[in-house]
Amino acid sequence: MTAIALRRRLLWAGLTAAIITAALIVWVDAPLAQFFNGYRQTAWVEGFNFITDFASGAIWYPLAALGIAVAYFRHRIHKPDPAALIKETRAWIFMIVTMATSGTVVNALKLAIGRERPRFLFRDGTSDFHPFGLDLASCSFPSGHTQSIWTAMLALSFIYPPLRPLFLAIAGLVAASRIIIGAHYAGDVSAGIYIAVVAAVLWRRWFERGGVAVTLRRGPIAPDTVS
Repeated sequence: MTAIALRRRLLWAGLTAAIITAALIVWVDAPLAQFFNGYRQTAWVEGFNFITDFASGAIWYPLAALGIAVAYFRHRIHKPDPAALIKETRAWIFMIVTMATSGTVVNALKLAIGRERPRFLFRDGTSDFHPFGLDLASCSFPSGHTQSIWTAMLALSFIYPPLRPLFLAIAGLVAASRIIIGAHYAGDVSAGIYIAVVAAVLWRRWFERGGVAVTLRRGPIAPDTVS
């Protein structure tokens, strides 16, 4: 895919995401949050409280670091293959960079937009915006946990394509948990997913600009297949 085609696709995806997110904020977020809040003390919501913790970067950053360490020691113990070692290391660095940069963007947007978390709605009946006025822990938009799990799972789906359905299912389940447990609105989750997708696609293209895929398989890829 050419750079122009990629930009055009991301632009249209961005417009679509903006429309969906705006519609969720205006018509869906508050009533949906109140609906799930009515089930807050139930066992199935408690189950989602466990699931939501899988979004933590404390899981996925160490996993990527472990991938680098395993690649290093495997190539050191077995027949040295510097090219393969570099390729594997680049794949895990791709995951780390994608998560870190998208996380920085999300935190900056949270502070700039200052949307109140659903807990303010449950407690005070408000769902206001306070640009640059709230502390980060009180800011809801976009969802950082959603961004974290989606960037991790998208990166892994590029690194191990055969497991992509599993990775995307995990991302969807954890993102849904943020709404179900009342930590975020649906609009927050929608925006978090879009930021994660953009970061993963752009960083994948940057890492594959020399023709070497981030997928852990042998052989180069043709430049025009990079998306």
